[in-house]
Amino acid sequence: MRLVAAVAALLRRLRAERGIAVLLFALVAITSFAVAAGPRLFNRVADEGLRFEASRATAVQRNVQFTIVGHLPATDGDPFERVVARGDTLRDRLPASVTGLFDESHYVVDTPRLRIADPPNYRTYVTFRAQDGLDGQVELIDGRWPAAIPPVPADQVDPDAPPKFELAMSDATLAAIGVDVGDTLAANVDPGDPMLRDTFPRPVTAVEIQVVGRFAVTDPAARLWFDEGALAEIAIGGSDDDPIAFATGLFAPEAYVDVLALGLPTRYRWREFVDVDRLDAGQLDALVPDLRRVEAASATTGVLRAGTTLVRTGLLDVIERYLVQRATSEAALSVAALGPLTVAGGAVGLVGYLVIRRRRPALALARGRGASGGQLLAAQGWEGLLVTIPAALVGLGAAVALVVARASNLSSLGAILVALGATGLLLIATWPIARRARRELEREDPAAFRLSPRRLETLTVALSLTAAWLLRERGLEGGGAAGETGFDPFLAAAPLLIGLAVGLLTIRLYPLPVRALGWLMARRRDLVPVLGLRNLGRQPTSGYLPLLILMLTVAIGTFSSVVEASIERSQVDVAWQDVGADYRIAGPSGGGLAGTSDPRTIDGVEAVATALVDPETVLSTGPGRRTSIFVEAVEAGAYTTVLAGSAVTPDLPAAFANPPTSSGTGTVDQPIPAVVSTRWPNGQEPLSPGASFELTISGQTLTYRVEAFVATFPGVARTEPFVIVPYESVAAARQGSPLVPTALFVRAPQDVVADLRAAQPSGHGSPRVESRYERYAVMHDAPLVAAVAGGFTVALVLAAAYAALAVIAVVILHAQRRSRELAFLRTLGMTDRQAASLTLVEQGLPVVLALAIGIVLGLGLAWLLAPGIDLAAFSSPDTTVRLQVNWASVVGVGVSVCAVVAVAIASSSWLARRLDLGQALRIGEE
Repeated sequence: MRLVAAVAALLRRLRAERGIAVLLFALVAITSFAVAAGPRLFNRVADEGLRFEASRATAVQRNVQFTIVGHLPATDGDPFERVVARGDTLRDRLPASVTGLFDESHYVVDTPRLRIADPPNYRTYVTFRAQDGLDGQVELIDGRWPAAIPPVPADQVDPDAPPKFELAMSDATLAAIGVDVGDTLAANVDPGDPMLRDTFPRPVTAVEIQVVGRFAVTDPAARLWFDEGALAEIAIGGSDDDPIAFATGLFAPEAYVDVLALGLPTRYRWREFVDVDRLDAGQLDALVPDLRRVEAASATTGVLRAGTTLVRTGLLDVIERYLVQRATSEAALSVAALGPLTVAGGAVGLVGYLVIRRRRPALALARGRGASGGQLLAAQGWEGLLVTIPAALVGLGAAVALVVARASNLSSLGAILVALGATGLLLIATWPIARRARRELEREDPAAFRLSPRRLETLTVALSLTAAWLLRERGLEGGGAAGETGFDPFLAAAPLLIGLAVGLLTIRLYPLPVRALGWLMARRRDLVPVLGLRNLGRQPTSGYLPLLILMLTVAIGTFSSVVEASIERSQVDVAWQDVGADYRIAGPSGGGLAGTSDPRTIDGVEAVATALVDPETVLSTGPGRRTSIFVEAVEAGAYTTVLAGSAVTPDLPAAFANPPTSSGTGTVDQPIPAVVSTRWPNGQEPLSPGASFELTISGQTLTYRVEAFVATFPGVARTEPFVIVPYESVAAARQGSPLVPTALFVRAPQDVVADLRAAQPSGHGSPRVESRYERYAVMHDAPLVAAVAGGFTVALVLAAAYAALAVIAVVILHAQRRSRELAFLRTLGMTDRQAASLTLVEQGLPVVLALAIGIVLGLGLAWLLAPGIDLAAFSSPDTTVRLQVNWASVVGVGVSVCAVVAVAIASSSWLARRLDLGQALRIGEE
C-alpha cells in the first residue's frame, strides 16, 4: 500500500507539473535517440565504406586467384572436370570467413606461348587458352567456334606432320597481327616461356594453327576478365624498332586432350570472385586474422614452379586501407559526438536545477515536517526514473525503427546511461537542499554564486590544460595516434577537458565585466541597463549555465566549420595535384597522342597545354652517374593559363616564360632551363642551382640547366623525384621525326567531360580522360568521409537544438518571477519597450560572451585536435592539411545562436505582457 501511495503521489506531482515533465521527457527522449542512433548509423556507414573501398579496388586486389603449373588429366565426359575439382579443393582450404564472400568461381587454362614462324607483321607469340563462363561475354562475328581436330586413320598418319589446333581470336587481335579467318600459321613452342623454366631439355615442338573464328568481347571491363585484356587485345612489347606482339586465342574444350598430348606444362588459374555486398564490417575481427593466416601459409609472390600453388589476392590490403580510414573517422566522430552530449548534459542539468529551485518551498516544507534528506533524494530519484526510463525507451525504439542498420549493443547501453545520467543530474540538483539543516531552510540562496573550493577548481583547470597540451604533443610526435587506434578516449575527452577549463575560468571571470558594466551604467540616468546587469549579479546561476551551453554550442559550430573547410580545401587541392588540371588527356599506357582530336574545338574549353610525360627518362649528371627519373615537358605559358586561379599554380622561373627554341638549343653552350624537385633519386648527388645535366627524352639526349627547385608540381606524385622542362625547347631541339605529346592539360568546366570523352578515338587502348572534378567527387562522396562531414553537421544541429531548449526552459521556468519583477517596474512607469530592452540586456551580455569565447575555443580546439584526428586520411595520406577557417560558416553559427536568444527574448516578453498587472503583484516570491 505504501508503494501504491508513493506512486500515486508521484503521478499527482507529475500531473501538476506536466509542462516540466514533458520538457524533461523530450530532452531525455531526444538524447536517447541520438545516443542510440549513433552506433547504428556508424555501423551502416562502416559497412558502406568497406563496400565502397572494395568496389573501387581492381579485380586482382578484391578477389582471390589460385595458380599452379602442371598437368591435370582430361576426363571423358567433361574434359575439365578435374580442373574444376582441383579448384574446389583449393577453395575449401580457405577459412569459412573468406569463402563466405565468394559468389562465383571460374577457371582459366593456358599453354606456354608459341612463336609464329612467319608472322605477317612483326614478331608474334600466341597462347592457347580455355576458359569457362564465356557465355554472353564473347560474340562470334565471323567463321565458327573451334573444335577438336578429328584423329587421322593410322594408315594415313604422316609422322612429320605437326599437330593441328583450331583457334578463335578477337577481331582486334587478328587486325593487329595481320591474320584473318581461314589462315593457317606454323608455330613452335617458345623455349623461353617462364612456364618451361623447369623443363629440360627445353621443348621447341612444332604445331599448326588454323584460325577458324573471329569474336568480339562484349564488355572488356566485365569482372570475368579479372582486369586482363589478353583475349580482347594483344599486348605489345619489345621496342619501337623491334615490337613484339603477344596474342591469345581460344581452343576447343574437346581439344584439351590434344593440348596435354604435347607434353608441355600447363598453367591453371582459379578465380574466386568476391561479392561486395557480402562484405560486413562486423565480420572483420574474424576475416582479417584469417586473411593474414592465408598469406602466411601460402606463396603469394615469386616464381611459379611445378608442384607449388600461388595465391594472389589484395583483399587484405584493401581492408587494411579501409581500417585506417575508419579509425580516423571514429576518432573524428567521437570528438563530434561528445560536444552535443556535453551540451545535452548541461541542458538537462539546467532544467533539473531550475525544477528543483522552483520546488524549493515544497521540499523545505517536506523537510520541516520530518522528511529526511535520503527520503527527498529517493522520491526525486523515483520521480526521475518514472520520466527518464520511458523517455529513453521511446528514443531507443525510434532509433531502431528509423535507422536501418546492423545492430549494436552500444545503442541499448547508451539509452540506459542517458536515463540514469538524467536522473543523476536531478539528484545532484536536489542534493544541496536535501543536505541542508532544517534551521537553514528558510534562508534565501546566497546573493553571489561561488564555486568552492578554489584549490580543487585550480587543480582541475591545470590538469585540463596539461592533458590537452600532452595530447597536442602526442599527436605531433606520434603522427596521429587516432589514425592507428580508432576510438581514443583521451582524444575524445580533449574538448571536454578544454571546455571544462574554459568554463571554470569563465565562471570565475564572468562577474567582473558584469560588475564593471554595472558600475558604469549606474552613472546613467536611465535604469534599464543597470537593472539588467544587477539582475545578472543577483541571479548568476541562471545566467551561468545558459552562458556555458551557448559557449559550447558556438565552439562546436566553429570547430566543425574549421574541420569541414579544411577537409574540403585539402580534397580540392589533392584533386588538382593528382590530375594536374581540370582535365588531363593521356595517351594509352603512356603512349603518344598522335591522331587525337584537338580539344580546343570543343565548346567550353578555355585553354590547353601540350605535354610529354616520361616516367622513366634516363638522367645523367656525370660520367658513370646515370639513373631514371620522372620528366615532364610542358608548355609553360599555356599551362600557367590552364591552372590560373588554382591553389597549385606553379611558380616557374623567368626562363620558362620565353624558353629557347633557336638552333643549338639543348647543347652544352645553350642548355634548356629545368625545374628540379627537392626530392632526388637515391644514390645520386643533389644538383646545385645552375648545374648542368643530361636527359634522354624519346631517344634524344640533350643538355639542361637547373633554374629552380620546387617541392611539388601539379600532376606529379608527391613522393616522385621529377624534372620539369619547357616543351617548346625540347620540340625545337628534336631531330628526325617530330615530338609526339603524351598528355594534354585542359581548362574547362565540369559539364565538358562527356564531350571530351566523346571526341577521343573509341576502342581498347584509346586515350583516357582524367577529371579533377571526378577525383574530388570520389574523395568527397566516400561514405566514411561523408560521414565525418555529416557527423559534425548533425553535432552542430543537436547542440543548437539543446541550446535552444535550455534558453527557452530558462525563460519558461523563470516566467513567474520575471512577471512579478516587471509588474513592480511597470507600476513605476516602465513601458513595454523598456521591458523588452531589459530582457535584451539580461540575455545579450551572455550571448556576446558566448560568441566571443566560443569562437576562440572552437578555433583552439581545431588547432589542438588536428594532429590527432589526422585529417589527411580524408584526402591523401601523403599530403599536409592546413587548417582553414570558413568565416561565413562561423558567422552563420553566431547568427543562429542570436536567433535562438531572440526567440527566447520574444517569448519572455510575451509571457510578461500576458499576465495581468494585479495578478502579477499577488504572485508569491517563488
